[in-house]
Amino acid sequence: MHRELADLYARLGRRVAASSPRCEMSGRCCDFPRSDHELFATEVEEQYALAAAGGAVPAAASGQCPWYVDGLCGLRDGRPLGCRVYFCDPGWSTEMPEVYESFHAELRALHTRFERPYVYRRFVDGMAARRTATRPAAGESRS
Repeated sequence: MHRELADLYARLGRRVAASSPRCEMSGRCCDFPRSDHELFATEVEEQYALAAAGGAVPAAASGQCPWYVDGLCGLRDGRPLGCRVYFCDPGWSTEMPEVYESFHAELRALHTRFERPYVYRRFVDGMAARRTATRPAAGESRS
């Protein structure tokens, strides 16, 4: 399923590029607490992100994406659909919801096709749960 998700993301990238939303690379849109933005992702997107990150979720401030460091995204290749369509450019705000909904419908269809449960939650919550699940208990080691 990850290959199909990568293909979906590639097509989305071409679609977004065709519209040319302006990105100032300021990191403002990725600073969820400051921008009052909540990113949601499916469980499959969480797994894809985790695989792109090498299987480890770094610690993060409350409400912050664990890969948002020094105003930059450290997970460009693994970032979820919501990150790929969200831009601070006000000119993109009218087109963005339509593009998101269209590609999200395809993402839902992938879950159905691969018989995977559809779980959609705040990305930071999903990553925090995965970080907790992969962290060794006190006195344990992961060797």
